[in-house]
Amino acid sequence: MESGATTTVAGAGVRPVTGGYRNWKFPLARELVRNKRFTGALLLLIPLLLLAVLSPLLPLPAPLETSVKESFQPPGLEHPFGTDKLGRDILSRTLAGLKTSIVVGFSVAALAIAGGMLVGTISGYYGGKVDRTLMAVVDMFLAFPSLLLAIGLVAIIGAGTIPVVLAITMADLPRMIRLQRSMVLSLKTRPFIDAARMVSAPGRWLMWKHIMPNTVASMLVAASITAANAILTEASLSFLGLGITPPAPSLGNIIHDGQMYLQKAWWISTMPGVVILLIAIGLHLMSDGIRQVLDPKARK
Repeated sequence: MESGATTTVAGAGVRPVTGGYRNWKFPLARELVRNKRFTGALLLLIPLLLLAVLSPLLPLPAPLETSVKESFQPPGLEHPFGTDKLGRDILSRTLAGLKTSIVVGFSVAALAIAGGMLVGTISGYYGGKVDRTLMAVVDMFLAFPSLLLAIGLVAIIGAGTIPVVLAITMADLPRMIRLQRSMVLSLKTRPFIDAARMVSAPGRWLMWKHIMPNTVASMLVAASITAANAILTEASLSFLGLGITPPAPSLGNIIHDGQMYLQKAWWISTMPGVVILLIAIGLHLMSDGIRQVLDPKARK
């Protein structure tokens, strides 16, 4: 019998209690807070998130405000991250770009995980022609590197926040579908699923009540990694001029603006790059912490 899952057969039907439901209680929050990696991720991410959200309330110049007299000012008390060639405050622009990166990263993670769980569950559970057709389409997308696929999709859809979110989601979705399908193929042969089938439990009920809840833990880990990769991809697209277009600030296009002045004004590209690094480290630490708490094997 599956660990954390019991099935009671009583004449008329089956009463499952899956581990997927029992885990989502307050003890889970306490375990996450006690986990060193998850706590470290919070210490990195929460200040960055608060700064991005509260940036309009901070005593900083507007991200698009120019002052030629203050161009190429090094980091100091007046401009903690310095200024660029137009005298724009790099800290203000970095926080505005960080807000865009957070929106893109978490939007892509939510859409990719939701779509991956839905399509992957249907493909893995039903199998046959449905599975072969869906996997043929997925394999076609997986034949291209995700960044190259995102570049091609942005070229077709267009630039901007929404097109970038859609392009990165479509590039990451095939991997989420594959991951979900592999877990469903493993789960649908477990004894508690066989017991439910013996009493003629409907397929939709099995998918929604038993199979999908037992894949949530792994997909949460994947969501953190997906968000980090989406932020890096968005920065790469903006750096290439295909993502968030100037004058709207993005971490990628700020780095692009400063690449010509690395020797003269190193701070223009370095400061946004450090922020991207901190976000990526924080999200990967969060994924490791969630995995250790929700997967007993990872604690060993």
